[in-house]
Amino acid sequence: MLSMVNEAACCLAEGVVSTPAAVDLGLVLGIGFPSFRGGILRHADALEVRTVVERLELFAAEGRSRYQPAPLLVEMARAGRPFYPEA
Repeated sequence: MLSMVNEAACCLAEGVVSTPAAVDLGLVLGIGFPSFRGGILRHADALEVRTVVERLELFAAEGRSRYQPAPLLVEMARAGRPFYPEA
């Protein structure tokens, strides 16, 4: 799950997709991500982005370079910003 969140953040940062909702819709409809979770980025918000980054950093520190947190995730964690800010 963590690597999926990380790659989804890269896709957002690179402009492959324009919104978190587009990522979530694609994963729910495309690979069957559990719709009751709302998508991978809604799931990341439920875990809190800061927690996702901390866990990714733990795996990266063990030498698993593919778990290096995406810059967008690090920025969001520092700012305390979720993918879906509640209105």
